[in-house]
Amino acid sequence: MPVFAPRTVAIATVCSGAILFSMQSAQAIEGSWYVGAGAGISRLTPDVQGSNFTLEDDGSVAKGLYLGLDITDWISAEVAATDLGEAELSGGQTIEYSALSIGGVAYVWGARDVRIRQEALSAYVRFGFNRIDNQSGIALDEADNTALWLGAGLQWPLGSRWGVRGELASFDGDAQTVMASLYWRQQKESGATQSRPAERQPPVQPSVVDKPAPRVNKPTPSVEPESVEAPVTEPVTAPITDPIPRVTAPDPVIADGDPCTVPVPGEPADANGCAVFSGVLKGVQFEGDSTTLTSIGQQLLNRMADSLKRYPDTVVEIRVHTQAYPEVNRARNLSRERAISVARYLASQGVSVKRLRARAFGSSQPRGDNDTAGGRRINNRVELRVL
Repeated sequence: MPVFAPRTVAIATVCSGAILFSMQSAQAIEGSWYVGAGAGISRLTPDVQGSNFTLEDDGSVAKGLYLGLDITDWISAEVAATDLGEAELSGGQTIEYSALSIGGVAYVWGARDVRIRQEALSAYVRFGFNRIDNQSGIALDEADNTALWLGAGLQWPLGSRWGVRGELASFDGDAQTVMASLYWRQQKESGATQSRPAERQPPVQPSVVDKPAPRVNKPTPSVEPESVEAPVTEPVTAPITDPIPRVTAPDPVIADGDPCTVPVPGEPADANGCAVFSGVLKGVQFEGDSTTLTSIGQQLLNRMADSLKRYPDTVVEIRVHTQAYPEVNRARNLSRERAISVARYLASQGVSVKRLRARAFGSSQPRGDNDTAGGRRINNRVELRVL
């Protein structure tokens, strides 16, 4: 835990309370809080000209804490307290540095949108102000302790709530740091965007829209070996009595490096000759290892439901795959429950259950290395195939 000067602690307490109170109204805009802690190295270069001292060592260890709130889709507000370490002077003297900072973070590259920021790498820049606090056994000339807080970094998610940051920051002309940190994010509930109007959803190919639908409870049926056909029922009414027979057909062809999926016979195609339905539903993901669709996943399925309703004679098979797990049957159980979750969600958006077939493949068809985070992300996927 960083040790801060008493004056910095008092200022941090007052300013933290002020920023949290002032940002409370902004919570209704996006509502994602996060906290983090990190450590790294600092470079401290106090001005020793005109003194009897020389700078012996400008390197030190930095430690810090920060608290943030997402204000818009790609801008967050942050307050931070950082122990920058100490600079060593001649004669065994030292100057300790600590800083209280407040400012904003703008995501400028990668997964910029707050709804998908926990899905992939993103880059950000920061800007704001900070107050430097110095402690030393010698007299110091502290003319102006207020300075700009500037920085840039990369953010990489480790799950639906955890992630890591690497950042280069400047606290003043004589204080810079390179730090790595671990953060935890309190994501808003997936239904928090339901108040957005439905008319904002243009009926085009599956992509991001603004209206998620309510989550529907899912049964937990028994699991069969290999791929499993999961029966789909209406969200409230009776189960299907005339199930759709399975049709043997080749899997859709997906060319390496080409996002265009070749349509199967009888499937509608877009203006570029790409399949309207078949292929991986990019962005349709779940929170952690659960069966709960992310808000961005719900929005993408809203678009898919709109497309399916424009082709009422098309029957699709929902094919769900997962990463490998050490527990026996966990992958097949999870993929089956997720397949039912996707089918029920599409049914809740007006797609007839008689047009839906759900199949679970577990971890039997991996596309990536289960020993890497990137490989597991690829293996956890939802596909469609036209029957």
